[in-house]
Amino acid sequence: MVEIRYDRLSSIQGMQRQMEKLLDYLGSSKPPMVHFARMWEPAVDVYETQENIVVLVELAGVKQDRLEVVVEGSAVIVKGERKEIAPGGSKTYYQIEIPRGRFERAVPLPAAVDPERTRAAYEDGLLEIVLPKTNEGRVVRLKVRTPEDL
Repeated sequence: MVEIRYDRLSSIQGMQRQMEKLLDYLGSSKPPMVHFARMWEPAVDVYETQENIVVLVELAGVKQDRLEVVVEGSAVIVKGERKEIAPGGSKTYYQIEIPRGRFERAVPLPAAVDPERTRAAYEDGLLEIVLPKTNEGRVVRLKVRTPEDL
C-alpha cells in the first residue's frame, strides 16, 4: 500500500510567496496615465424642498439638444451624449480624464412626483430638473388607538 501525504502548510506558504511577488510587481509598476471607460455616469445632486424634489446633473460639454429627460415611476432618467470636443486630426494624448460618449443615469426619487408639472433648465453645464411633489404614493403612519381612546 502506498501512502501519500499532502503538506497543506507548504502549499499555502508557496501560494503566499507567489502572491507577494505579484503584489510587489504591481506595486512597483507605474500606473497607467490613460484610463478608458465604456460608459460614464454624470455626477448628480438630489435635494428636497417643501414643494419639490430637485435633481441637479453636472453635464459640462454636453449640448442641450443631446439631452433627454424621462420621469418614469419613482425615478428620473437622464440620457445623452458628450461628443469629442475637437474631432479629427492627429492627436497624442498624455492624459484622458473627461469621459465622452453616450451616458444614461437613473436617479431614484425620495418622494412621489407629478411628471406632468416637471420642468428642466440647462445652463452652464448644469441640468436642473424640478419635480413637484404629489400626495400620491405618500406613506402615512397612523397611531393605533384602543376603543377607550376614542
